[in-house]
Amino acid sequence: MAAPKCRSESSRRLGYCTNVHPYSDLDGMLEALEAHAAPVRKRLVGSGRLAPDACLGVGLWLPSPVAAELARDASRLVEELERLSLDAFTVNAFPHGVFHGDIVKDDVFRPSWSDPERLRYTLDAARALAALLPEGGVGSLSTHSGAYKGWGPAELAPEPIARGLLAAAEGLRKLEDETGRCILLGLEPEPLSFLETTDEVIEFFARYIQPEGEAAQRYLGLCYDACHQAVEFEDMAASVCALRAAQIPITKVQMSSAIRVLDPSAAHDLLQAMAKDRWFHQVVARQADGELMRIPDLPQALSDRHALTAVEWRVHYHVPIFAERLDEAGQLLTTRPQLEELMALVSEGNEALHAEIETYTWDAIPQARREELELSSLTDCLEREFCWAMDQLEGSS
Repeated sequence: MAAPKCRSESSRRLGYCTNVHPYSDLDGMLEALEAHAAPVRKRLVGSGRLAPDACLGVGLWLPSPVAAELARDASRLVEELERLSLDAFTVNAFPHGVFHGDIVKDDVFRPSWSDPERLRYTLDAARALAALLPEGGVGSLSTHSGAYKGWGPAELAPEPIARGLLAAAEGLRKLEDETGRCILLGLEPEPLSFLETTDEVIEFFARYIQPEGEAAQRYLGLCYDACHQAVEFEDMAASVCALRAAQIPITKVQMSSAIRVLDPSAAHDLLQAMAKDRWFHQVVARQADGELMRIPDLPQALSDRHALTAVEWRVHYHVPIFAERLDEAGQLLTTRPQLEELMALVSEGNEALHAEIETYTWDAIPQARREELELSSLTDCLEREFCWAMDQLEGSS
């Protein structure tokens, strides 16, 4: 079965993650691509931002049943991607099941990497992606870093997590031998997950991954989510430099932006309106002495008097990447400057860059804020995000 012909010839790829769309089966995914991705491509071609014969990049989120179905037969998806002129070069294999349920929270980390089901799902997603790539092609796959810290020590033992990841690396080696397609798996740190900081990533790789041989070193790397690391108050230049020195490859960058608040008490009511039930919105609060206070979710932070005295909050909330602020008064700023710095760093040092726009909480932003940003539809948001992301990549090339 041939992969889609409509693709970028460059080793750099830009797409958006389809986890913004609420679907649970292949039909739903294909409907979302037709209803949203195809119109965005048409707009970008019409404005001259995309050549008439060029594909629009997409990063596919594959729920477990969809991954299993496509691992068996991806011909229908291949045909639809070709018809819609879409280039699927990366897959988000972080959420295993329902991602748009009423309450997701820590279920997004289930199953953990110590659970064989996580391995099965990931290799299904990898096989599905391989079917979408040309002979000799390289695809990227992202996953969570292992578990959620709130589950306690029993779930956070590094050895079983490492065993699961090493088994994935071996599975990806066999897949490349069989198909001629190389799929790289990137662990995605997130606040309060098993690995959340650059230092934790480097220590884990040095102790449990890199000593385990060629497959581990070839197929395992990092999915660098700009929102997540900005929430951790990480210095982007120092982080990227440390990862390079530790020889940990960045297999994919998720272009995302978080909320930044310089006066939490004053912004309390605005933030309260955004304290939604579906996903975690972890908060890292920096006190005047530089101490970082990590709080599992925004509602808890808003009721914590000590946290409200902090000089700055960073909130895990994937807001539009082009926005500098979310309100007229500037009480809700964003970490766009950190994203800009990251993109300049990785673009200059990685010719095979896979970049994926990941704004999946835009509709959770209060309607008034969306009107201020002139976002009347998801298509509007995606078009503006692509234009902004293209400017970033073109400016750093």
